[in-house]
Amino acid sequence: MNYSRNKNDKMLNVFTLSSFIIAFALPFVFFTFTGASRVKTASAYRRPVPASMSIKQAFAYALKYNKIIKLEEIKLNSAGYSVDEAASGFFPKVDFNEIYMNTDNPLYAFGNVLNQKILTDQNVQSYFSPNFLNNPGMTHNYESEFSVKQPIFMGGKIYFGYERAVLHKKAAGKNLSEAKQKVLYNVAKSYYGAMLARQYARLMKSMVKTAAAYKTLSENLFKAGQVVSSDVLRAKVELASMKEKLSSAKKNYKLARYFLNITIGIPISSKYVLKSKLKKSPYKKPLSIDGLQKTAFQKRPDYQALLLNEKNMGIGINEAEGKFLPKIVAGYDYFGNGPAIHPDGSYGYALTVMLRFNIFSGLYDYNNLQKSKSNYNSMMEYKGLLRNKIEMQVRKAYLQYKTDLLNENVARLAALNAKQTLKITVNRYKAGMTALINLDRTLDEYKKAKVGYLNTLYKLNTGKFFIKLVAGTL
Repeated sequence: MNYSRNKNDKMLNVFTLSSFIIAFALPFVFFTFTGASRVKTASAYRRPVPASMSIKQAFAYALKYNKIIKLEEIKLNSAGYSVDEAASGFFPKVDFNEIYMNTDNPLYAFGNVLNQKILTDQNVQSYFSPNFLNNPGMTHNYESEFSVKQPIFMGGKIYFGYERAVLHKKAAGKNLSEAKQKVLYNVAKSYYGAMLARQYARLMKSMVKTAAAYKTLSENLFKAGQVVSSDVLRAKVELASMKEKLSSAKKNYKLARYFLNITIGIPISSKYVLKSKLKKSPYKKPLSIDGLQKTAFQKRPDYQALLLNEKNMGIGINEAEGKFLPKIVAGYDYFGNGPAIHPDGSYGYALTVMLRFNIFSGLYDYNNLQKSKSNYNSMMEYKGLLRNKIEMQVRKAYLQYKTDLLNENVARLAALNAKQTLKITVNRYKAGMTALINLDRTLDEYKKAKVGYLNTLYKLNTGKFFIKLVAGTL
């Protein structure tokens, strides 16, 4: 008993010392990790932005900083851990347990005597006497257990679980690719949207200059007695209207730049020059609906992810069927029992092989199998729907792009015609051959034609990226 008290005192001293060390070191550990986290978080916002940015540079920055892509990368990383977790089922499970028991229960007390192997010819009678068996008194035992368990056959659960985890990781990789392509398409729309807003602001700036020139012209003609005072007033109203539209255009341009920065993933207040131009740049290679559809079924990441999920659900059926098969597990246990933590000579082992048959589980396994088959059939139907969706998206993108090519040519000619008409109307107004209201109407038509041409350029440039998106090549 003295020995046991000494051991307990030693354990108490060790526990006290360990608690002191942990309490002393914990603040330093916390400061180190939180400080490192703060430094890392602060550095994450130090994202260098170039003085000028092309559409390709915007893509590169989005792939590096966009938050949606970051989330998908985290999901892919988590799927990798799931693969490692599933693979762990192939390895043995090793455990070590240290159990202390203090009891006066007759069954446990006699079991402790047997486990400690302290029976001798001299004390066997006393331990087997009714007095000890009925009233063993307080006894204590330290049991050290080292166990190894190795699944041999689990009805394919471990193997199929690993295969499904691998397929899930591959599907997560496809989801990441899909997220990247969608982000790049949104960046392209935001980039050319900002360029469109900039061009519109520049157009309105030139319109203000033009309106100011017309105001000066009307004032000079009024002084010469060639026009009435209402023309001067009308010119002033038109100039004020153009200034208001210029102010709105500048505001919209700033908002477009903010939205572009958010879409890329850089700080919203980042400033740089948009390097790429809003111009006509059609595909050099000929396009066809059949070719785009074939490419889409080969490279669309969402379709490839669906094929992987379809295969995953097929394996799920095999996994559900495996629950009806027997399971075989082998185990090895090595024991040490005694009145002290490190007993002498009271060791034993147990080698077991268990064969388990699933005879009846309340129809749980049967219904689970039927549910797996139903999920697989649903995936097959969804596969057909997605194929139809891809075919429709490809046709829409192709036809819209062809239409935008034609509209760009028409809008360009219309803008040139409106510019020439405006020039003629100005000369006629100077000669007193037309009223200022006709000049204002012609100026407004020129503005609409110019804006229409810019819109066709925007649609043409974003349409190219939409074709790449639906074909899976962005």
